[in-house]
Amino acid sequence: MASPVTACADVFATATSHLKKTIRYFVALVLLVASASAAIASDDIITEYPLPAKDTYPTAVEIAPDGGVWFVEYVANKITRFDPATREFKSFAIPSSRSSSMDLEVDSAGIVWFVEEDANIVASLDPKTGKFEEHLLPKPKSKPGSILVSKSGFVWMLGWNSNLLIKFNIKTKKFSEYIIPTPNSFSYNLAEDRNGKIFFIERAGNKLAMFDPSAETFKEWKISDSIQSALGTLIDSKGAVWYLRLVDNLLVRFDPATGKSKEFTLPKNKGTQEIALDLKDNIWMAQSTDNVIMQFDSNAGMFRKYDIPTGATKPNSIAVDAKGVVWFTQAKTTGLGMLDATKVGGINRKLGVKFKPPKDIFRR
Repeated sequence: MASPVTACADVFATATSHLKKTIRYFVALVLLVASASAAIASDDIITEYPLPAKDTYPTAVEIAPDGGVWFVEYVANKITRFDPATREFKSFAIPSSRSSSMDLEVDSAGIVWFVEEDANIVASLDPKTGKFEEHLLPKPKSKPGSILVSKSGFVWMLGWNSNLLIKFNIKTKKFSEYIIPTPNSFSYNLAEDRNGKIFFIERAGNKLAMFDPSAETFKEWKISDSIQSALGTLIDSKGAVWYLRLVDNLLVRFDPATGKSKEFTLPKNKGTQEIALDLKDNIWMAQSTDNVIMQFDSNAGMFRKYDIPTGATKPNSIAVDAKGVVWFTQAKTTGLGMLDATKVGGINRKLGVKFKPPKDIFRR
């Protein structure tokens, strides 16, 4: 019969062995889970295309129905198309000098619409003819800074410092103006839901707003008790509205039907400039200061970061095409970036461990 000391030592050794295995198991698990939100080596995923001219400050990128990538060259005062198949750029000079064009959209017919903040104009470009049409906004110095082409065929704009939601009828060429209820709201980031309702962020007003075109009424939801410098706005396939609370570093999913929100804490980051949505309801973010493209998998509720190979490119606008390829403009290096998300595996939200200690861990 073993002595009490020996028996105790044997029990301790057995327990220690099991404990070491358990620790190794959980360490492996932690590393695996952590890797899902860690920065990923991106050399084989991200491709960068330098623009023909330097220091043109590319921004406001959008995807056309034919797959063409359109963006504004802010300093050069041009609208430019990139063909992913031929890798060629084609630029169109905006008629108004120093237009300070801030945002663009491409409609279902391939017509490019954009706002000219300093010129106080909404304009369109027909890529087939190369011709522009410019329309002066009714109110002087409206400062149009955001644009949306609705499914019903209207062009919507937000007057940055005029506190206006502006509608332009493409057929009649007439404008309608609606005063946003919160004064000095400094609104931007337009989005349309499946019912044709228009959503946007009131950055200074610290609210999420909705406009119902059929009733011509607004509805506003307070974002927080403290100013958040919110950024958005995206509407997913289920009708949820997504936006960022920059001060609290939160990604928010808001249900307009219930008024309830769900918040997701972002990994430590700096300089988020814009967010975009892909067809799988993943959220993509361009982070200028960190030189990173970040993905949020809305199904798994997890983040992943992709370092841009060239340092300090300052990505500032982002869009996702129908194939799931992410495009972003690079302000500092004067380039267009492409992240091929089709080469990236998904995140398994069911990843987990069931650990059952051995029954005899404390027995001889």
